[in-house]
Amino acid sequence: MSQPYTLLLRLEGPMQSWGYRSRFDYRDTALEPTRSGVIGLVCAAMGIARGEDISRFDAIRMGVRVDKEGRPERDYHTALKVIKADGSGMGTVVSYRDYLADAIFTVGLETSIRSLLEDTESALGNPTWPLFLGRKAFCLTEHPLSASLPAIVQAPLLEALEGAAFSLRCKPHTGLLRCRFVLEAKDGERTQHDWPLCFGKRQFKPRSTHTHFATAGGPE
Repeated sequence: MSQPYTLLLRLEGPMQSWGYRSRFDYRDTALEPTRSGVIGLVCAAMGIARGEDISRFDAIRMGVRVDKEGRPERDYHTALKVIKADGSGMGTVVSYRDYLADAIFTVGLETSIRSLLEDTESALGNPTWPLFLGRKAFCLTEHPLSASLPAIVQAPLLEALEGAAFSLRCKPHTGLLRCRFVLEAKDGERTQHDWPLCFGKRQFKPRSTHTHFATAGGPE
């Protein structure tokens, strides 16, 4: 059996937010990109609107290499004259929004369907809608396809992530760095409810991941 293909992406920016259990007046963030966030970014590039079928992406297995751990921060927001849920009048709403500052991630999308990755690569190179890191205000400082040349490699997910080059902002003198890897796995030790089924209806299912640490780093 031939090896699968992996598309490598770099998600780098001054601020990122990858919510997976946000409710009402609190918007959280995971410590690394969520599947829903990454698939949402790809959908924006492809021009796939909320409510459209996204089942094609079920064939993809996702993994993340944490090149630089983000610093958790929190914004404090107030909104005046918000209609109360019971309709009894208006009030002030206080909300909290978490984000990661100064984080850098390499994301791998693995599948045996090369054409799906080629379509994704093409869309990210010429996106239909603006790309952002979890929130519309959080822009990318590096092109998402800058993690590897070529962006699609014929290698399993972990091997591809281990060999991907680092951003210049975290490139170690030795060319190698000990990183945290978060890979989708059937029997992972952690479960997040971030596998998107329909963005329009905000439907998600659980996703299991495995975390481990290893040395990584490929050529520039």
